[in-house]
Amino acid sequence: MQMKKIVPYKIKRLIPMLGLVGASLVMPGCDKEDPIPMRDIELRFSDDDCSNLFYRDREGRFFISEIIKTCEKDPYIKTVYLIPEGDWHIYVASSINGFRKYNLEILFDYSSKLRGRGDFNFYPGAASQVPEDSLWYVSKGFTINKYRPLTDYQR
Repeated sequence: MQMKKIVPYKIKRLIPMLGLVGASLVMPGCDKEDPIPMRDIELRFSDDDCSNLFYRDREGRFFISEIIKTCEKDPYIKTVYLIPEGDWHIYVASSINGFRKYNLEILFDYSSKLRGRGDFNFYPGAASQVPEDSLWYVSKGFTINKYRPLTDYQR
């Protein structure tokens, strides 16, 4: 009985394949650079102090604060969270609409890095009178009257 040794590759194909394998072992891998450490910023504001977000001059003209402008230009800042603090119960339907339209909407149009976080505790029932504004606040990340306890009348 005669045994034949069968080689699955021809020698003329085997030499280039060995060359490719050897070259891939010898070639240095690409060094990946460390990613830029991104961070988030929180800017807090209240009903009587919105200086972190905007300011108005004596003639009533609206200007975006330097803090917002700096955060927009900084490549290391991923998201700027706007957090309302304090009591917002004096806001009724017209002031909820005005604050959104003339203040917050301008800020959110200025920078895509801005997001809302936190709760506006408006006067009970005032936000339901302007549902389009309520939905806008919620779409930006805010909550409305989340922590307000129910009164005996509402239960």
